[in-house]
Amino acid sequence: MPLDLSELFGEWRHHPSDDNRNVRVIRGGDGHLKLQVRVRCGVFQWEYDGRPDGSTPYGYPSLLEFYSERVQQLEHQDGSSEALRLTRAQVDEISEEIMDYYQRRVLFFRLGEYERAWADAKHNLSLMDLIRDHCDDADAILQHEKWRAFVTMDRTRAEALVLAQQGAYVDAIRKLDEGVEEISDYFREHGREDFIELSQEIAALKELKLQLRENYDIPLTRDEVLDGLREEQAKAIADEDYERAARLRDEIMNFKNEPPPVEGH
Repeated sequence: MPLDLSELFGEWRHHPSDDNRNVRVIRGGDGHLKLQVRVRCGVFQWEYDGRPDGSTPYGYPSLLEFYSERVQQLEHQDGSSEALRLTRAQVDEISEEIMDYYQRRVLFFRLGEYERAWADAKHNLSLMDLIRDHCDDADAILQHEKWRAFVTMDRTRAEALVLAQQGAYVDAIRKLDEGVEEISDYFREHGREDFIELSQEIAALKELKLQLRENYDIPLTRDEVLDGLREEQAKAIADEDYERAARLRDEIMNFKNEPPPVEGH
């Protein structure tokens, strides 16, 4: 008999101006946690653990684990995994898993479950690696690679927020710097250095870095102090203020020659 969902919709109304009230965690009839999302005319539900849709493709917890084992088998048998070539249908199947993990990742960020968001981002980057390394369809690879900077950003900010939750604020800042460099390297490798200055992903990581500094009063690292001095020097040269540029040059040299502070002092 078809189930009328009116009672559920009445009990949990959609809030168009407050997305946080449209997400909740419940314990399902199987005893496992579920993520529910209220949309205007319905409800979506994801598994809290494992594959978001709760399925076990080919008897494995996820397609990533299925293909990872297949790669290991080929490497053991033939000494190479090159024999694994993904068909377009297989790529489409992987794409669905990527989308499911992405949608759940968005909810984990909203709930402050940064460690889980981090894991889901890493999962998708590994699936993108799989497509890049084992697919001969250039268009299919490009359709996924164009999102690499975005997923790298999500992985980086999730890991940084986990570190911040643990009180490791300096490590969180360092992780954000590493993420910025990783995304920059990605653009360089693809001959798109012009994207570095325009990247919204890099801008988002820098903005989070600023927020962490302001919220937790995190001091600048030596590298950041040097970068700031160099930027000032470059501006002085551009303004033809050569006297100031010379003073900054000396300041940079003196700073570089100073021994780094002893940890804990």
